[in-house]
Amino acid sequence: MNTTRSVAAAALTALSLFALTGCTAPDTSADAAKTEAAGDTAEAPAGFPRTVEIPAGRGGEAHSITIEAEPKAIAALDYESAEVLAELGLTDRLVLIPEAVLNPALGGHVDEMAEVPATFPVAMNLDTETVISTAPDLVVMSPRHGAEASIGAVLEQAGLTTLQLPDPWTSPEILAKNIDLIGQATGAETEAAGVVSDIEDGLKQHSAKTPGADAGDAPRVLVLTNQAGRPFAAAGGAFPLHLLNLAGAVSVTDELGMEATGPISAEQIVEANPDGIVLIDMNGTGDRMFAELLANPAVATVAAAADDKLMRVQGRDVQALGLGATVAGLESLTGWVSTLG
Repeated sequence: MNTTRSVAAAALTALSLFALTGCTAPDTSADAAKTEAAGDTAEAPAGFPRTVEIPAGRGGEAHSITIEAEPKAIAALDYESAEVLAELGLTDRLVLIPEAVLNPALGGHVDEMAEVPATFPVAMNLDTETVISTAPDLVVMSPRHGAEASIGAVLEQAGLTTLQLPDPWTSPEILAKNIDLIGQATGAETEAAGVVSDIEDGLKQHSAKTPGADAGDAPRVLVLTNQAGRPFAAAGGAFPLHLLNLAGAVSVTDELGMEATGPISAEQIVEANPDGIVLIDMNGTGDRMFAELLANPAVATVAAAADDKLMRVQGRDVQALGLGATVAGLESLTGWVSTLG
C-alpha cells in the first residue's frame, strides 16, 4: 500500500531566547527585584540548547545528545513514539510517522495524525532518504524493529539530531522511561510527567490484588495477535503479557518454551490447553485472521476456544502505543480473568 505522501522541504527556524520582564512596582528594592526575577526563572521550564542523557539499553551504550533548539519538525520512526508525541500535543510538529498509527485499531490520534505530511509503511524497510527528505530537526526511534542498526548511525552522520531510545516498548516501566526521554527532548517535560502519572495510577488502580506470577493458581491464558497477517502467540517480554500478569493471569507460552512472539500451531494450543484466549486485533480485521486456527478440529476441542472463554481487544487497548487506553484495557482484562477461575 503506497501511503507515502510528499512533503515540501521547508526552512526550519528555532528560537531559544527567553525574555525576562522587570519588576514594575516603583517602590520595590533592587534586592527584592532580583529575588523575584530569580523565582520567575526557577519556575520556567529549562530552555534550549539542552543535553539529554540516554541510559544504556538494547539500543546501545549510555550516551547523551545535545538539542540546540526546540524541535519544530519531528520524524517518529515507531508507532509508540508517534503516539507519545501526539499525546504531548506535538502532532503539528510531526513530519513523518508510520502509517499504522492511522488505523483506529492501533492509533489514538487518527484524525490529527492524518494531517502529518508523510508516512511510511514498514519500519524494517525504511530508508534514510525517506527520513532525510522530510527535513526533520529531531528523529525519534526505538530499537524495536532494528532500524537503529540500519539507519540510526547514517542519520546522525547526515547531521540529524536523533533520539535513539534505549529499549523497545515492552513493559510499563520502559514505557514511562521512554515517555520521559521524549518529553525532555521536545521541551514537554511537564506534559510527559502527567501522561506517565496517569498511566501508572490507572494501572495500579485496575490491577488484580495478586499478580499472576505471584499466584499459585492463576488462570493460564493464551494471547494471540494478528500483527503479522496470521495468528501469532504473544511471548517473552511482549507488552500485553505484562498487562496479563497485572490482571492476575499467566501466559501459557512460557510453558511452551516460546521466548518471543511468533507463529503457533494447533497442536501447541491443544498441548497448552489454556483456560482462556485473548484475541488482539492489530489491523482492524476482527476475528478473520484467527478464524481458521480456532476452527481447527483439534483446537475446537479446547474449552478455551468456546466463545465465552474468548476475549477480543483492539491493539491500542493492550499495547504500549495505546498509552492511557491501556488503563481501560487492563480494567477489562482484569474483569475477564476473574471469570476464568
